[in-house]
Amino acid sequence: MIFWMLPDTGLETADVMNGFLRDFLRQNPDINLDVQIINRRTLWTKIFTLKHDIGKEGCPDLIAFPHYWTEILATAKLLEPLKKFDKNISVSEVIDPLRPHCFSNVTKEIYSFPWWLDITALHYREDHLKAVTVNPEEALSTWQGMLDICSKLKEHFNDVDDYFPVQNSDWRGSLSHRAVLPCLWGRGAELFTQDMQNSGFSSTAFQEGMQDFIDLALKGYMPILRERSSIGNISAGKSSLIITRRQNISMFERESFKVKTLPIPKTAKKIVNYLGGTNLGILRESKESKAAYTLLKWLTRPDKQVSYASKAEVFPAFEGAFENFLLASPQRVQNYTNIIASARTLPNHIVTGAVMEIMANVMGAVSSAILMRKYTPELLKQELKKADRDVQEILRLYSD
Repeated sequence: MIFWMLPDTGLETADVMNGFLRDFLRQNPDINLDVQIINRRTLWTKIFTLKHDIGKEGCPDLIAFPHYWTEILATAKLLEPLKKFDKNISVSEVIDPLRPHCFSNVTKEIYSFPWWLDITALHYREDHLKAVTVNPEEALSTWQGMLDICSKLKEHFNDVDDYFPVQNSDWRGSLSHRAVLPCLWGRGAELFTQDMQNSGFSSTAFQEGMQDFIDLALKGYMPILRERSSIGNISAGKSSLIITRRQNISMFERESFKVKTLPIPKTAKKIVNYLGGTNLGILRESKESKAAYTLLKWLTRPDKQVSYASKAEVFPAFEGAFENFLLASPQRVQNYTNIIASARTLPNHIVTGAVMEIMANVMGAVSSAILMRKYTPELLKQELKKADRDVQEILRLYSD
């Protein structure tokens, strides 16, 4: 059986999974499991060729993918409905924001199960922030306040080589198209209009929200398109803040300094944090579908979700397991109660996956322009204009 998964724990993913799956393989000696790690962009490309490869050697049986891909994968007839393996299957235990992303909007059948979830948050080094402000939480409550703090941090640490106030958590070193979502939502911007029929990329609020996040790189507060961990690293003292969807608690527990966690600063009148998840689905006509479903059920068991969440610095996706995971750490409860309350997911729409790829292209073009010192607000406006046309065309195609 072949299991395609995302690099959940970066370069350590293979080692983490080998240890994590040891019990599963011991309990299921007849299953020959091949775990293949594929990054998100490559996986997005591969799913469009899978339809022609079904039944061929090397085709995956179980796939892990972003929660908002379920609709497109189900519509493309790439996934088996999970009721085929269990007539009584239910998602009643799945945390409410992710529940709709298990279904096809058309057939209303369950095509995927959430494995884990993550939530954007702002982490900061307490020792660094104390050097530039007496009240970090108040200073970091607004986006402008964070930019002001970054300016002070940059000046305070101007004699530290390779220092940047904000560590870049994007695996490509680009501007993250998922980390920008709270900036957009905070200003009231949306990917789509309320009726889900038109693009939201052309609104003034959308451009302002994008500019908010872009300012981190434009002002030299966050490195872009540089080798990860080579510069601006929070653990090495070369950064003071990090915006990430991973909880990072255990990573920071190994350090000599303390890190505190806050919601993403509000860009306008409200704070909105992004909640995302990774789902599991079984490829249509898989030759190892029975084994794939056995692994899917094992991975999504509440106890296994808790165990994997601890290893991957994420959260379980089932309500009971999620609550117990929070309550197991008073620090985690304190950090994330308000963050979770203001969190939301991406729209459960067939084109969301494609639209997020368009967002990634916009961010890539902006990052390159900043690096080449050619960025202007007009460039962003033109990139969003092109993206708006692309989104409109995709919506038109899928509504026909």
